[in-house]
Amino acid sequence: MGSSNMRIYLDDKGVVIDEPTMLARQKKRRWIGLLAPRKKSSQPIAYGDKAKEMLDREPKSIEVISPVKNGVILDMETAEELISYYLRLIYEIPSKYPKIFKPKVMVGVPSSINQVQKRAVKSIFLASGAREGMLVEEAALSAVGLGLPVDRSAGLLIIDVGGGKTEATIVSMGGVVVGKGIKTAGDNLDEAIMNYLKMKYGLLVGKNSAERIKIEIGNVGEGSGREMLAKGRDLETGLPKSIKINESEIREAIILEVSKMIKLVREVLDEAPPELMDEVLKRGITLVGNGSRLRGLTELIEKDTKINARVAEEPGLSVVRGGEELIKDREILKQIKLVSGFKQ
Repeated sequence: MGSSNMRIYLDDKGVVIDEPTMLARQKKRRWIGLLAPRKKSSQPIAYGDKAKEMLDREPKSIEVISPVKNGVILDMETAEELISYYLRLIYEIPSKYPKIFKPKVMVGVPSSINQVQKRAVKSIFLASGAREGMLVEEAALSAVGLGLPVDRSAGLLIIDVGGGKTEATIVSMGGVVVGKGIKTAGDNLDEAIMNYLKMKYGLLVGKNSAERIKIEIGNVGEGSGREMLAKGRDLETGLPKSIKINESEIREAIILEVSKMIKLVREVLDEAPPELMDEVLKRGITLVGNGSRLRGLTELIEKDTKINARVAEEPGLSVVRGGEELIKDREILKQIKLVSGFKQ
């Protein structure tokens, strides 16, 4: 359940949900006094991809909400509605096994999660219809998904670049040895592009447009000179405007945010136990999360740390693939360090 995307793996069916963590609903009216209605919740209109398409395009009576920010649940009511909706969808998928409406779930959570955030995740899933479940660190799940053995002290440095947070962790024997996180990730790169175009060209673009620019020509390495049209509103005249931008300009816009990620990797390496450094040098640095697709990021990390870096195959699915391995092999699950468990 990430800041940008929610992915759900169902046993024997594979990844059945891979959609933005967003919900669109009617705006709540602020009623006060004795005449205020008892039911304050409003009916959701769209979920996932459909809700994201409405972002910055919705009428005044509708709001698009992302309940998870920087890996932390901010809006519990919306998160519960979202989880409940996806669990209902999963229940409708045909299966050869008898249907159990109250499923057992495994939830990937950040390594830096605190007790309050743990309770929030547990209460949301129990309220959404889960019978019981377990919380597992996303870094440990990624390591399992990447094939790291959990029965011996094999170290791996994983950098998870998501939408709302970036985490750098050294994983060994199914648990996190050293881990740090920052609230700088893909969403911050989008905002940096928006601010750059606003300051340099007086062009106001939406979040989805900035994300599209980042995906198409975002590059923090040696670019190939690619260009594209950025379309938005002219701040001076208020009229539609389009300009041509290139890779070097986008690099200039996002390099400050990317340098914070590089600094995070250096801090984790500074705190790493000396005995694990040999393993890290041998295996290199592995990048997961959709934010790791940014061109030139691995070269920048290699240049700074002098350690080989690579992007995992299907980086956005690394965490959920690790969950798949744990569900299929219960012996590995027994050796994984669980954050917490819960049941009704």
